[in-house]
Amino acid sequence: MKKSLLALGALLISCSVSAAQFKEGEHYQLLGDASFNAPNQVVKVFSVNCPFCYKYDKSVTPGMVKNLPEGVTFDAYHITTKPPLGKEKALVLAYAKTQSEEAYQAAKMAFYKHYHDDKIHFASGEEAIDFGLKAAGLDKAGFEAAKNSDEIKKTIEKWDQGLAVAKIQGIPAIVVNGKYLINTKSIRSMPMLDELVAELAAK
Repeated sequence: MKKSLLALGALLISCSVSAAQFKEGEHYQLLGDASFNAPNQVVKVFSVNCPFCYKYDKSVTPGMVKNLPEGVTFDAYHITTKPPLGKEKALVLAYAKTQSEEAYQAAKMAFYKHYHDDKIHFASGEEAIDFGLKAAGLDKAGFEAAKNSDEIKKTIEKWDQGLAVAKIQGIPAIVVNGKYLINTKSIRSMPMLDELVAELAAK
């Protein structure tokens, strides 16, 4: 998987997209029992504790989102179970998401950098929460008041629908319409990914 992500991010391999023949089992698979309700949407299942997710968010996701077909939206599900402190980090991200996209992105990238670039581990869940809130420019009082709200709980529950998906192929995982899982190892270029997403979104 690592090789496929690096190749995709760097765009080292070219392909003839117009000639691509996408096949179930080779380029994508049906999720079956792991499917969830997300029509007309591309969902990325990820964790800020995942190094490949970090590479994806820097080199792949921005272009993919920009090139989504008309009428197709994008969402990202941060799962809570990947250590360290996956639940605390997800809570911060869920709260930041309710405040603004800018706050969410700032917290997400700060968590990535702290863990993967700076190689620093938080001493506690509270330290992780304080760090994420500071990076997002959000106050602790607002977080404490909202963390047990129905809105945050529903967001975390929605995100954790990605747990079953992560068990199939690992993360990051790209799911189209809640039922088609892209086999990332089969992708050779950004144009190929864009065309596959468009084809699956139209199913």
